[in-house]
Amino acid sequence: MSDETRINPALGDTTEINPALSGNATTLNPALSAAGGISPGTVLPGGYRIKQRLNAPAGEADIYICERDGEEYAAKIYRRSIAVKSEVISALQEVRCPYVAPLYQSDVYGGLPYEILPYYRNGSLQGRRFSFEQLRNKIIPEINEALAALHDVGIIHKDLKPSNIMLTDSGDIAIIDFGISSVQASGSTVVVTSTGMTPEYSAPETFRKLFLEESDYYSFGITLYELFCGKTPYTDMSAEEIAQYTAIQRIPLPDNMPQQLKDLISALTYYDITNRRKKSNPNRRWTYTEVENWCRGVVQPVPGEGAEPLEKQFPIYTFLNMRLNSLHAVVTAFAENWEQGKKQVFRGILSGFLKPYDPELAGYALDAEDEAANGGNADLAFFKLIYRLDPETKAFFWKNKRFDSISALGEHILDSMNSGADEEFIGEVLSMKLISAYVQSACPGENALAEAAQSLEDMVKFGGEDERAVQLARYTVGFALSGEKILKIDDKSFGTVDELVRYMKALLKEDYMAFERFCGRIIGRNSQLDVQFEAWLNALGKRREVEQWKDSLV
Repeated sequence: MSDETRINPALGDTTEINPALSGNATTLNPALSAAGGISPGTVLPGGYRIKQRLNAPAGEADIYICERDGEEYAAKIYRRSIAVKSEVISALQEVRCPYVAPLYQSDVYGGLPYEILPYYRNGSLQGRRFSFEQLRNKIIPEINEALAALHDVGIIHKDLKPSNIMLTDSGDIAIIDFGISSVQASGSTVVVTSTGMTPEYSAPETFRKLFLEESDYYSFGITLYELFCGKTPYTDMSAEEIAQYTAIQRIPLPDNMPQQLKDLISALTYYDITNRRKKSNPNRRWTYTEVENWCRGVVQPVPGEGAEPLEKQFPIYTFLNMRLNSLHAVVTAFAENWEQGKKQVFRGILSGFLKPYDPELAGYALDAEDEAANGGNADLAFFKLIYRLDPETKAFFWKNKRFDSISALGEHILDSMNSGADEEFIGEVLSMKLISAYVQSACPGENALAEAAQSLEDMVKFGGEDERAVQLARYTVGFALSGEKILKIDDKSFGTVDELVRYMKALLKEDYMAFERFCGRIIGRNSQLDVQFEAWLNALGKRREVEQWKDSLV
């Protein structure tokens, strides 16, 4: 007898929602609950086989991982007899937006309603913090599109917050949980309801039981505050206190928040909705159009602050399906996608984009185009352009490599020298003098550093065909850039000469043969120092002593 439990397979009342959609399968929380519930192996109508229960943060329902046709889904089984309203389910069938979680099936099991949803392995945005660039370039435009798709079919979400915004496997967002959502009546833009809500994210009018599309955008603003700050502005306040506060004043914004984000959150959480129908009146809460304009860098007044324009923003640049609206974001995206970024430069796309915005920046791109067209190395021209366009870029990029600092590059060189890996990369960096080019662009005014970088590269150049001289120069570069002064021999590490001497003395007492082998590691039979050992001594300022020792052998 099979251990699978079939749930009334004769029933034909299963409601399939958007059956053509495939799950962008992704989770809520993979931790198993110790509590009881539906047994693994149970097959829900529609062929969804229960695998395990999740200890997911969904107070009104139990969440299970289930499987059908080799794909995993989430089954949300409500603890109340009425879950998502039928009119909301019908409206959701019309939504075709990648940022709204699809509802694959809605049915009843054991007298309780359940839903089949995508399985979001990466969890929600709750508890996560994001940089301004991450919010501006991805999360804000995606939430805006999701709300527009819902509002277009009449759905007001009514409970937008980080825990109801999931993170998909592709890194996009997906809005979930329509348990308290409502559909506007035909011809109406207001829903009057007494259904539950989360006070910290709720607009002032919702405390009077009025829910509008603008109410979702207010929640959007509070959500952005939390995603940037790590908490809402109303932590530790009661629902009554929040209602009183939001009805009469703006939310406080921290000093470390970028002004552009302050403007957006202020506009989304503007408390007065009197002028919401007057599109020409700047004193109304922002919704889809204004947020889209903000993402594109369009200048527009902030409600409650007169008609003063926003700070001029970099126009949006679309690259590899990314919406980039800062020069730094464009440069970083190009550098991290090296070959595609080169195409944007050397096909004239970047210079054409920059010309109306900043002719000087466009000139830098044109210079790179000319250098490559006249026989110059295209990779080197692209490398120099990265730092010329954005001197604030401190990461070191070369082809498919990225290092967050010059010291990180030095550490990689040392590791590669010890392991014998990545020699081609190290050779290119040093032979093409990328370190001095980086210093000149990313560290202007650091003349001593530029001279030191030039000296290190010359040391490699003068090594010529002498393999030992080249190896010594590369180790020296690694120690100099990283600031690391650790000698690594086999499984031993030494930070000072005294540490090395103490170890060798102890080894001599314990095992003379081991001592002799160790000496052979740092001083070869031809009386040449191990190249790493010599470079380490030089890094410790012992170059004079090393030269004296060499002279004594002559």
